[in-house]
Amino acid sequence: MHDTAIIDDNVVVGEGTKIWAFSHVCENARIGKNCIIGEGVYVGPNVVIGNYVKIQNHSLIYEGVMVEDEVFIGPNVVTTNDIEPTVSGSWEHRFQNTLFKRGCSVGANSTIVCGNVVGEHSLIGAGSVVTKDVPSNTIVVGNPAKILRTNRKTT
Repeated sequence: MHDTAIIDDNVVVGEGTKIWAFSHVCENARIGKNCIIGEGVYVGPNVVIGNYVKIQNHSLIYEGVMVEDEVFIGPNVVTTNDIEPTVSGSWEHRFQNTLFKRGCSVGANSTIVCGNVVGEHSLIGAGSVVTKDVPSNTIVVGNPAKILRTNRKTT
């Protein structure tokens, strides 16, 4: 872990994981083994990240997100957890979880709206806005993200 990284209480970090400069991992987060958490990444409270995950610089992974093994999250990716955000009032009834399934990849500057599942081995093109579930083995692009191709080949 870099000297400037902030690691809150009750965080579990797996063997071989690297956390780069100016990142913040909040309380009760769990990060698996052999992960790379890039510079300036925010990992919210109670977030669960699997093994062999790479989260690139300045991404925001908010509470309610679960990331399975072997997921790639590009730079400046934003997740959300409030489906109808406002400045006032209680938001617990609007809180929704997001799941990134094994082997999926998310391109730079994408936004993943909460309440969705990003399927296994799917690919989200750079700059996309995901507003609904992404099926496994598909490529989605655009705002809102739409299927470009199915039966994505993976190695």
